Amino acid sequence: MKKAWSDPRYFAGAPTREQAKRIFWNDLKTLVPRKWIRRVYESDLCITTRFASELWVVGLDKPQRIEGTPWDGGVLDEYADMKPGAWTENIRPALSDRLGWCWFIGVPEGFNHYKDLADYARSGVDNDWGFYTWPSADILPPDEVEAAKRLLDPKTFRQEYEASFEGASGRVYYAYDAVKNQDASIAVKPELPIIMACDFNVDPCVWVLLQTDFNSVRVFDEVVLRNTNTMDMGREVLRRYGFHKAGFIVYGDSAGSARSTAGKSDYAILSGMGFIEQRVKRSNPAVKDRVNAVNSMLLSSKGEVRLFHHPRCVFLRKDFETVEWASNNVDIDKSQRDRTHASDAIGYFINTEFGLTFGGPNPDKRFYK
Repeated sequence: MKKAWSDPRYFAGAPTREQAKRIFWNDLKTLVPRKWIRRVYESDLCITTRFASELWVVGLDKPQRIEGTPWDGGVLDEYADMKPGAWTENIRPALSDRLGWCWFIGVPEGFNHYKDLADYARSGVDNDWGFYTWPSADILPPDEVEAAKRLLDPKTFRQEYEASFEGASGRVYYAYDAVKNQDASIAVKPELPIIMACDFNVDPCVWVLLQTDFNSVRVFDEVVLRNTNTMDMGREVLRRYGFHKAGFIVYGDSAGSARSTAGKSDYAILSGMGFIEQRVKRSNPAVKDRVNAVNSMLLSSKGEVRLFHHPRCVFLRKDFETVEWASNNVDIDKSQRDRTHASDAIGYFINTEFGLTFGGPNPDKRFYK
């Protein structure tokens, strides 16, 4: 499409300059018809055309270098290996002036920024985005695919040959499956109270908002604020849902009953804001008990799915997909600042109302003589 300006500019990028040159440069020189080419700059990896357009091959090891000049479009290959902030902080702003387009290409590599972008693209919430996959079986001979399957472990094969995003093997919430547990149709039901599942971390502070008929649990929203306090979190809930006539019920971390920096306990502050109904245990459950209860709601041994969340609950989904056990396999790894808060919050509620209980021994049956 002809542009309104005289110097349309496009890029083909990879994680490093050498990688970008190896992937794109020779092919680009071959693909552009010779009669279109005005000049080829080998040192700069740039082709100018007689239409005054520019085609660049760039490395994104220092993504800030792409800034300073507007771009009309580009392709990012091996995006999973690029710096997580490259797109939002550097590349996208450089495309904004000319409403430029961008393609993201690559093989999945765990649950990282590439997966976050892919999830957003295929969620359907933004019509400007599209999502496409081409498994290796579509382009490679069947014998080659079978040979790879014999050599690789199932997880690696799914990632490298089937375009599957694969999480860590030590996942805490192993029962989670976004296809089964995510539901974009979830909406607030006016006849049910809103349940606030609270974790009182400061940066970030994450609360999960849900409703239940005490058969299934549906999470419709999450509140996430940074460098905040309990009162600001409560105000945000009221700003979004203060009109809800069926009221609120608070569940959460028992540590919130201790005195906070405001001189009152977190739960006393919430009570003063009108969140009077609170169901908080005197002590938190054992980590394994809480996790087992959540996994059972995500997918029971009978194949029942009873815990669902809306796609807007990105912190909760990220927790379910990425939170891992610590090296002792007893505690949850808390090394990532943004992780565990949403899943902890909903875990307090689920353990209270859907905790796994087992009956004691039958007194009519003797196990000894």
